[in-house]
Amino acid sequence: MFKKEFTDDSFQDKRLTFKPLKDIIVVLFSFIVVVVIILLTYFSLPQSTATYVQIRYADTLLYDLNDPEKRTNISFPEEGKKVISYKREDGEIFLGPGNRFQFYGEEMEVTIYSDKSVEITKEDSPRHICSSLGRSYSPYASLVCLPNYFQVSIVMGGLPEWDA
Repeated sequence: MFKKEFTDDSFQDKRLTFKPLKDIIVVLFSFIVVVVIILLTYFSLPQSTATYVQIRYADTLLYDLNDPEKRTNISFPEEGKKVISYKREDGEIFLGPGNRFQFYGEEMEVTIYSDKSVEITKEDSPRHICSSLGRSYSPYASLVCLPNYFQVSIVMGGLPEWDA
């Protein structure tokens, strides 16, 4: 009796069949839904309003030595890049008399690019971990160089603007 049920012609009629028009409509509709979800997600992300860079050594905010106003909020260049270098003996300027930066090597170098990104380009930490981090474009992710006590952050000028 069991064999008869599966060999019966009525069972063969109930199997799945390919219906070209209905299947194409379902696939196209699914594709359109996925594209709409991706577009909505992309356009609803906050618009980056990165306005300046902050560089810290331990808990001390540093400034560009070429800036006569000694602003700790370092602006992005209009075009190209801006290279900021800190030497070990510059520690007295930022940390007080008799203090030196306690980092590996003699110099740290941070490059700020006009495309609103930052990078640690020169340092002498073991295995050069800090300079191998690459560029950071995100205001939410700082470049942290633990062996040298340096942190480079992109700071937003306020709350992110959400597209409605």
